[in-house]
Amino acid sequence: MKSCIFCQIISGESEAHIVYENNLVCAFLDKYPINKGHILVVPKKHDQEFNAVDQEALTAIIHTAQKIAIVLENVLKTDGITIMQNNGIFKDVEHYHMHIVPRFKDDGFAWIEPDVSVSETELSEIKTRIVEKVDSFR
Repeated sequence: MKSCIFCQIISGESEAHIVYENNLVCAFLDKYPINKGHILVVPKKHDQEFNAVDQEALTAIIHTAQKIAIVLENVLKTDGITIMQNNGIFKDVEHYHMHIVPRFKDDGFAWIEPDVSVSETELSEIKTRIVEKVDSFR
């Protein structure tokens, strides 16, 4: 897709600091990192959402993320790694991508958890609804 910055990086039309690439994925340093060494892993095929990415590409994405996380831990001597992805209105680029973020003690990055209360009844109801549907998908 011409207007997609990630597709432009994959095709070589836009510059990026690519750290790994194969026939299914491309991994490069995030231009606007949470921490130094923040890497994005993207499928080469343009899919906007997690649920649209095919099984082969998803497998390649998670294996690449694992490989890069191990390398980052060693190269940057991290205190940990955060791996995350966003969907829908919460993503900033309309091309599926996974973030690999090197973490350091007191780095200022935080996961803010809202104070949400879910009753045992609600948990049971949600579980039932999910279990009824989960086997019907791919």
